Amino acid sequence: MPSVLVTGASRRSRRRLQWTLAVLAAIPTASAAREIVLGPRGVPGGSPEVTPTVDSALRYASVFKLAVGPVMWSQVSRVDNSSPALTSALAALFVGGLARTWSWKQAGRPHPVSVTALGLELLAPPVLIAWQRRVASR
Repeated sequence: MPSVLVTGASRRSRRRLQWTLAVLAAIPTASAAREIVLGPRGVPGGSPEVTPTVDSALRYASVFKLAVGPVMWSQVSRVDNSSPALTSALAALFVGGLARTWSWKQAGRPHPVSVTALGLELLAPPVLIAWQRRVASR
């Protein structure tokens, strides 16, 4: 009987992780798409008053953020396997949070939406990687 409970708990944990990854993957995808289309106006608190080089760099960097969501979605069905692709995508989000932290230190506090994103980028990836590894080990 205990193995049935563990199996049921494992399945529920796996399913919750799949839903969590699928939903969270939409955030960088939507954010990046908005920034690619609108440029600096697509950034919360953004302004069209940036140099063309900054506009270009933002749109270029947003393509990499856009790629994170589909990579995460591609791993949802395989979440119980150790996935270098998922780990790399989550690590990229975490490093992005570190970059935002560095920007905050150098340029000042960003828009509250960006502060929230920074929190998600620094907290969610380690939690999700640990959760995925726990699901994979069962």
